[in-house]
Amino acid sequence: MNHRLLKNARVVLPDKDKIMRADVTLEGGKIREVGKDLNVPENSDIIDLEGNYLSPGFIDLQVNGAAGVDFLTCQLEGVKRAGKTWLEHGVTSFLGTIITQGLDEMHAGIKRLSRSGTPNLLGIHVEGPFLSKEKRGTHNPTHVREPDRSSFDRIIKNCEEEIELFTFAPEVDGGEQLLNWIKAEGFVPSIGHSTASYETALDFVGQGVSSFTHLFNGMKGIHHRQPGTAGAALNSSAFTGVIADGLHLHPGAIKLIEKIKSEKRIYLVSDAIAAAGMEDGQYVLGDQEITVEDGLAKLDDGTIAGSTLTLDRAVENYVNFSGATLLDAVRAVTLNPARLLNRADQIGSMKEGSRADLVVFDENYEVKYTLVEGEVLY
Repeated sequence: MNHRLLKNARVVLPDKDKIMRADVTLEGGKIREVGKDLNVPENSDIIDLEGNYLSPGFIDLQVNGAAGVDFLTCQLEGVKRAGKTWLEHGVTSFLGTIITQGLDEMHAGIKRLSRSGTPNLLGIHVEGPFLSKEKRGTHNPTHVREPDRSSFDRIIKNCEEEIELFTFAPEVDGGEQLLNWIKAEGFVPSIGHSTASYETALDFVGQGVSSFTHLFNGMKGIHHRQPGTAGAALNSSAFTGVIADGLHLHPGAIKLIEKIKSEKRIYLVSDAIAAAGMEDGQYVLGDQEITVEDGLAKLDDGTIAGSTLTLDRAVENYVNFSGATLLDAVRAVTLNPARLLNRADQIGSMKEGSRADLVVFDENYEVKYTLVEGEVLY
């Protein structure tokens, strides 16, 4: 079996709440041992990490594209190109996100992603079309609709195994029935692009919703007499996604989230579009044109349309904006999203037997190596 030694590292262990000087051995694409003075098999491939940080690979649960590639409209090779870009930023697992579009176009996008063979594509996040028109954000209102079984089935048909996360608005007519369909298929339900009242959102959390998609963005905000969807997210036990680019959320809002939510219930996402990893200019998100200026992506009417953020920068920003520790920031891009997807036994930590999906980065959060199942892919 293939053996590898990663030595001389500052190992970030989010599941054990510590960072320690240690070596790590890999075997057959999995973590073999973490510690000091390890028994290293002969003929092991050895990489000296020179004191850099070594952590579980980053997990991004909301990616619309990258490197000029839009997941709703791209070809198979485009998916691989975007995946390669994310490897350069330490992302060993991402959910290709399909936003609101015509039902057949959404299904085709899901199918294309799931058949691409991209090594760090973990699965699919379906965001829409069963959303609030008022809080739709960049989602094309032409395609936003109320749920019915036929529409739901057309989107997911023959791709049920690939879909991991499903974002919807619970207050739409048929929202409770939709939640039951989502749960029955084994998808993780997440509230987003919603005007749900505080009471409705908490009721749905009680019925099995375990996440709020990009907290504060695309949802009813907090008023002291009507705490709204965002208030329910903050007061619930559900996980909350955060876009830490300093544009979607003021740094003070990110600091507020960090203070209120448990450090084990926050996950960072990029919500990146095709412009991620590219220069300012004109791009597309589904069937809509996007303009990027100074890294900010917008529709013609000024609506923010996804981001150009990468997850390594999100980790850095989260530390700087919120005052969180490096350990907490790494947890928010590793163990927390893995737990949300019920995959913490496979990814998101460095326990013995877990997948050897790893990232090495320095004091400035610059990625040096990215490994997927023990293989150096960047």
